[in-house]
Amino acid sequence: KDEKRALGQILLSSMSSCTDCDCEKKSSTHISDEKCEKSSEILKMSEECPSDTDQQGRGTPCQGCPGQSACQSMAAGTDPDVNQINLRMKAIRHKILVVSGKGGVGKSSMATQIALGLSMRGKKVGILDVDICGPSVPRILNVEGHEIINANYGWIPVKHASQELSIMSVGFMLSGKDNAVIWRGPKKTNLIKQFLKNTYWGKLDYLIFDTPPGTSDEHLSVLSALKKANPDGAVIVTTPQEVSLATIRKEINFCGKMSLPIVGLVENMSGFVCPCCNESTDIFMNGGGQKLSEEYQIPFLGKVPLDQNVTVTIDKGENIFKENPESP
Repeated sequence: KDEKRALGQILLSSMSSCTDCDCEKKSSTHISDEKCEKSSEILKMSEECPSDTDQQGRGTPCQGCPGQSACQSMAAGTDPDVNQINLRMKAIRHKILVVSGKGGVGKSSMATQIALGLSMRGKKVGILDVDICGPSVPRILNVEGHEIINANYGWIPVKHASQELSIMSVGFMLSGKDNAVIWRGPKKTNLIKQFLKNTYWGKLDYLIFDTPPGTSDEHLSVLSALKKANPDGAVIVTTPQEVSLATIRKEINFCGKMSLPIVGLVENMSGFVCPCCNESTDIFMNGGGQKLSEEYQIPFLGKVPLDQNVTVTIDKGENIFKENPESP
């Protein structure tokens, strides 16, 4: 906490000095009136979030937090959505989050291929795209342009054309595929809760959550809502280079703090497969993901190389398991 407070003071002192303020504390390190709100946010960020303590919704860091009312409701046991979410989740045997602290590592590709692979084995699978600002699951699964049906018993997810796979994404709610979703945290949190509460998945063997990069509102919303539904854990996706691994360490730490089990780690883009000779060449460093899994003693699920066939298949929205079953 002391280190975080010190960081807050450094950030404050780096702001421009006050020129028009009439307060008695005017000095070279005092911030201008227009930045007072920003400085308050920084100081609050330097405190630990008390969401898992008896100060949930009432502690000092909670003042001004967009999620304060939600935490207060949960602390009082009055969140009306919890029972409905738990009822929906009871019909689903396994709930797995696909996460990564780093963007651009192929997380959505991995989530959709996990879902397709399970459905190819005869499992009933659903995939929930909680990347509100960058939904890519509809494109990868070739279901762009479909609409969600609002029935008496809930939102009916979009069905895959050939597999036993149900799909839900904010991408189905946009008037155009290029439209940007410009929402603040509370609105994204509310939509995720609506997805969990209102979507009629029916009985599923697996529900895969495709999450955005980082440890942001979307992750906290899903984990808070699933607190009593006991998610099986997270599949962490990384690439081999150290820049990615450094961020993945934070993701592993996040899972530990949120008591989310780690199913395993996948090293994506592990080498490039030549389309002519099928030889694999290491573009990035080799074995970074496996070393990281050994360092933290978490299961290593395997390596996935860069393969042109996979790229083309995903861009076309085709099923890699059918179109290129021999792809590494």
